[in-house]
Amino acid sequence: MIKRTLIAIAVVALLATSAHAALTEWYFPVGDTAAVKVDGKETVDFRWPYTVSYKALTVCTIPIKMQVGMYVQILDCKNKKILLTQVGCGDIGQGADKFPCYLGCVDFDVRANFNVSLGFSLHKAGDTITDWDAYYDGGNTVPGDGNYHNIKLCVKAWATQIWKASPGDEVTVGSVDITVKPST
Repeated sequence: MIKRTLIAIAVVALLATSAHAALTEWYFPVGDTAAVKVDGKETVDFRWPYTVSYKALTVCTIPIKMQVGMYVQILDCKNKKILLTQVGCGDIGQGADKFPCYLGCVDFDVRANFNVSLGFSLHKAGDTITDWDAYYDGGNTVPGDGNYHNIKLCVKAWATQIWKASPGDEVTVGSVDITVKPST
């Protein structure tokens, strides 16, 4: 009886100190889902008293998506202005009968996350301006690559009524809104 007890204790001691095989993982799809089957424990060499630790396994990877709207930015817009200065009427494509004529331009940097077509809307302030127009010198499209692109906007005016404005170096005669829409 003592011999059997000693053999049983020896077997238990042998089992308690023996090393288990390394982890084996099997990944397999189950319909539209993913599953993992694991044999073994992460702790492969343990002795009495022992603790068991488990390895974290990836069972499923879920993509993270985001709703991103259309984005356009003009760098330092609040610091920009167009100062119209007198030019020869022929410089803006008008005849001498349209005197006095004015022209002014502004450069600005634009970035967007979609291909943008720039437009404009002119707004008069007072009676000084009678006829005017604006144009983008060098093009009005911006690629949607997220980088800043330099754009030049010019305003020209002809047959102005300068006698209706107070004299000064920077008299407000209007404003221009820069508009954007997807480029087609």
